[in-house]
Amino acid sequence: MDIDSEPLSSIAGMSSLDEDLMERLRSITTCNREDLIAQFRSTTNAMLTDEGCGFFLEMSNWNLNEAILAYYDAEMPTDKIPQMRFIADVTVGEGEAIPPNTRFIKTWRVENSGTERWPNNCSLRFVNGDRLQDRDEIYVSSLAPGEQTNISVNITSPNVSRIIRSQWRLFTSAGVPFGGREIFQLSFFGCLKNRFSFS
Repeated sequence: MDIDSEPLSSIAGMSSLDEDLMERLRSITTCNREDLIAQFRSTTNAMLTDEGCGFFLEMSNWNLNEAILAYYDAEMPTDKIPQMRFIADVTVGEGEAIPPNTRFIKTWRVENSGTERWPNNCSLRFVNGDRLQDRDEIYVSSLAPGEQTNISVNITSPNVSRIIRSQWRLFTSAGVPFGGREIFQLSFFGCLKNRFSFS
């Protein structure tokens, strides 16, 4: 994907925080190492010494974008990634009839199955498939371990008889995916078939 030639609003799953980061990365135009260190610190808000910032930059051959990605990879401990478990379809379950060209609400019930509270500003994002919804991102409450919530998406069924597939996934505000992909498959002649692959 060529980020420079594609408008940010067209990139699936791009939040306003992601757009801000991409704009900041695009505006970086220096080869001076002290400037790169200052821009690395400014962009990441890293609490590192100059040597610490320089480590990530040197490791990435002084490519600021790669250094920032390496820093975020190193800073995201795998045991802190939120955990999610699918509980149930609350609305429009498998086999229910949906007339063509009809607005309906698809709701999933999920649980924080981990041992840590979910961070603030997690969201369910459309990641692939047929776009039938009003919004591509739905914010989700910060759940305590064992707590459950409903996540709803407004959808309009297609006006033709065909199979529709839409994939959704939970993300942290930093763009880290968690849980499994939430997939539903609409099969028209008027019935909804759900296919889930939660991990």
